[in-house]
Amino acid sequence: MTKDGDLPKLFNYSGKRFDIKDVMGQFDKDAHGRIVPKDTKAGLTDNLGRRVNDKGYLIDEQGNIIDINGTKLWRREHLKNGEFPKIFPFTKFNIKRVQGDFDADQQGKPVIQKGPNGGYVDKRGRPVN
Repeated sequence: MTKDGDLPKLFNYSGKRFDIKDVMGQFDKDAHGRIVPKDTKAGLTDNLGRRVNDKGYLIDEQGNIIDINGTKLWRREHLKNGEFPKIFPFTKFNIKRVQGDFDADQQGKPVIQKGPNGGYVDKRGRPVN
C-alpha cells in the first residue's frame, strides 16, 4: 500500500502500468472472505456478468487477462495457476548491482570469459549469462 492508501501500481511485460482494481471483477464474498464467482454456461462471471478466471481476474474468450476497457494485459500462457507475475516499480534500481564487471573490446562490447566449470564469468569470477 502507498501512503495515501491506494494500491501499488503494477506493470505487465511490455511495461504497461495498471491498477489491480482495473483487472479484478466485482464479487460477493463468502464467510471466509473469498470471492464467489458465478458459474454460468459461458463460464465464470463476476456480479456484472463479465467473464473472469477462478482468481477473479477479467478475461477475454481466450483466457487472457484484460482490464475494464478490454485491453489485453497478460497472455494466458504467461499465467501461473490463473495468476499473473506481479511486477512492481523499483524506486532505487541500480543496474550495476545486477551487471557483471567486464573489460570492453575496441568496439565497446564486454569481454566475457569462460569459467573453470564451463560457464561464463566476469572479471571477478562471478557467473554471468
